[in-house]
Amino acid sequence: MKKCPWCGKNVPTEDRICPSCGYDFSRGEMSSFYDQRQQKQAKSKIRHKNEMVIVATLAIIAGGSYIFNNQQEQTEARQNIQQTTKTISESSTADSSVASSSSSESAAKSSSSKATKKSSTEVAKKKPAVKKQVTKKSNGDQLKSNMQPTEFAAAVAKYAAQKNVSKWKDVVNNSNNGILIKETTEPDIVNYLSAKGNGTVYVAFNSKDSNNEVVYSAYTINQDGSVNIYEFGTPDAPHTGNIYNPVETVSQQDLVKYLNSHKQAKNVQQMAKKVGIAHE
Repeated sequence: MKKCPWCGKNVPTEDRICPSCGYDFSRGEMSSFYDQRQQKQAKSKIRHKNEMVIVATLAIIAGGSYIFNNQQEQTEARQNIQQTTKTISESSTADSSVASSSSSESAAKSSSSKATKKSSTEVAKKKPAVKKQVTKKSNGDQLKSNMQPTEFAAAVAKYAAQKNVSKWKDVVNNSNNGILIKETTEPDIVNYLSAKGNGTVYVAFNSKDSNNEVVYSAYTINQDGSVNIYEFGTPDAPHTGNIYNPVETVSQQDLVKYLNSHKQAKNVQQMAKKVGIAHE
C-alpha cells in the first residue's frame, strides 16, 4: 500500500490513479480529467457564442415573417367587417316588418311566462336549501417521471440524501449557493465504475467543493432509465478492487414514488432552480 499525497488515502501499490481523488502517481499531479478542464471550458464558451449568433439570426427572420403575416391578417379583418356591416344593414330592413307582426304574440307569451315563473318561484321557496360540497385541494405538488434535466438531477441528489448516502448528504446540505452537475465521458472516471450506463457520468459538486473538483458523488443512467448512484472517498463506498459499484440502482418510477411519498416534491423543485449543468 502507498499513501496518496493529495488526499491522504491508502492506495494499492500497483494503482496508477488514486480512486478517491484522481491523483496520478506516475505524473505526480492530478489526472488528465482535471488538466483538460480549462481547454474544454474554452471550447464550450466558443460553441455557446456561435449558438447565440444563430439564435439571434433566426429570431430576426421570424420577427420579419410575423410582421408580414400580421399586416395581411389586419387587411382581411377590415374586409370582413365591411362585408358584415353591409349584410346587417340589408337584413335589418326586412326584419322590421316581421317584428311588428310578432309583437302581439310576444306580449301574450310574456304574460304566460311571468305566471309560470311566479309558480316555480313559490315551489323553490318550499324546497330545503342544499349544502354545497367543498372539494379539498391536494396537499403539495407531485413529481412526475418526465422531469427536466435540472429537476431530475435535484431529484437524484435529494433521493440519495434521504437514503443517508453520506457524500450526497454533503452535496444537498451545502447546496445554498447551488449544485453543479458535470457530464463527462472521461475514461479516468468512467472506467472506475462497474455500471457505466450509457457511458456518460454525471458528477455532482456542491458550492463548497466545486472549485476543488474532487469527485465524491456521481450517477449514471441505464438504457431503461434506471439510475446508478455512486459515492467515493468513504470506507463504506462499495467497490471490488479498483472498480466502484453503485450504492444503489433505482428506477425513475420508484425514485419519484419515494420522493412524493416522503413529501419532498416541493424541496426538489426549489433545489432544481439552483442546479447548473456543464458538458465536459
